[in-house]
Amino acid sequence: MVTHGTLSAFSAAAIAAAEKAGLSEGMPFILDDDGHYDVDLNRFFRACPTMGVRSPNSLRAYGRDLVVWLRFLRERRDGKSVWQADRDDLAAYHAARRRSAPTHRISAASWNRAVAALEKFYAWALEEELIATSPFGSGMGWRRIHRGRLVPVKTIRAREPGARRSDVRFVSLDHFLLFRDVGLRGRDPDGREDSEWRGRHGERNALFAELVATTGLRLEEAASLLATEMPTPDRVPAKQRSLSFRLPAAIAKGGRAREIRLPVRLVRRLADYIAIERANALGKRRAAVRRPIIGVGGTGATIGVVGKDGETRAIRLDLVRPTERKRLVTLAGEPMALWLNEVGCPMTAEAWTAVFRRASARCCNLGIDLTVTPHALRHTFAVYMLSMLIREQIGAVLADGRPGEPGSAAYRRMVGDPLQKLQRLLGHASITSTYIYLDSLEESRALVEAAADRWSEALDAPMSTS
Repeated sequence: MVTHGTLSAFSAAAIAAAEKAGLSEGMPFILDDDGHYDVDLNRFFRACPTMGVRSPNSLRAYGRDLVVWLRFLRERRDGKSVWQADRDDLAAYHAARRRSAPTHRISAASWNRAVAALEKFYAWALEEELIATSPFGSGMGWRRIHRGRLVPVKTIRAREPGARRSDVRFVSLDHFLLFRDVGLRGRDPDGREDSEWRGRHGERNALFAELVATTGLRLEEAASLLATEMPTPDRVPAKQRSLSFRLPAAIAKGGRAREIRLPVRLVRRLADYIAIERANALGKRRAAVRRPIIGVGGTGATIGVVGKDGETRAIRLDLVRPTERKRLVTLAGEPMALWLNEVGCPMTAEAWTAVFRRASARCCNLGIDLTVTPHALRHTFAVYMLSMLIREQIGAVLADGRPGEPGSAAYRRMVGDPLQKLQRLLGHASITSTYIYLDSLEESRALVEAAADRWSEALDAPMSTS
């Protein structure tokens, strides 16, 4: 169990009680101040996967948003329960979070994310007949889809329409290299070794950061890889610079498997890590994996799992979830996870977040204003990859001759194809999620400035008198 970022162990009796209540590993739950477990409230989290919310990160975010709302009702609204909240409470909540002092005020985008979680909770509560009315009401609107057709959609009245859809915080290449070497590897800003550096696993941490930055993997996806499924350098064809790697559906967001590209140089470094640093961590192993799942062998698509009857069955990796991957061990009891900590146990997403937080703090202490998260590196990959894809596509189109008029097939290929390729690499369900990276391209800004200059020149041109 993770409480306020701290990993705690449950007793066997507590685990049995949790399973009887319908809880599963990785699913959040909320307790009252007195330790009381509200069955109906927590039943919402079990229903989330049937409403399209399956990502562990999304579930945790929903849990945090609900906890903040519960505390507000208790402390600022006369101890109301979550089932008693009305529209006045929602208005007071908006005032506290969006119109308070700047130090306590959240952004419009953060407000909208919280509102989306609460609206889903109350819509579920209405369907379950736990409440008679929702504090959000039940507004309906219309949305235009393919070929101008209108479809009815629910509208969230509390959402602020002026909020930015997304704030892309990416890291420039120079800043990434500085963060990698100074923050993660513990070097001085001038590149020399820091004699006072007492950090551990600097090379492992730098390698993890490079994996995210060169593939665009999400934190949970990168943290859930197995050593046995990683490609080995001896199987890479000569002169090949990158190879395709299939990310299993169970660890990809939305359960959508996808192909990513792994640079060959990264494959070689991962093999070195497995052979040296990871092997050393296994040699120092002092803790056993709780409730282990015994795995045998494994290929790029399946793994053998030993059942309670002792029989080994081949299981597709598409079905093995991140929490189960952390429990996979060999017959010798060694974890099969790719990333291990100093005592030979699998690294969790929370542990990686702490690694990045400490590295960012080290940079700031040395006068380097850098705060880097794994997700910022995913954005970095997206921005640079889109830029390179567009350049490659423009070159390919121009090689076939002039692109013709705006709106032509050639013009659509120049922008549409790169966006679709990036969408597949990132695993976005909709290409609209990929559009946000266009605003971050230097090429995009340059094109806008050049277009604005040409338009201004056209307006300044003398009017013809003929």
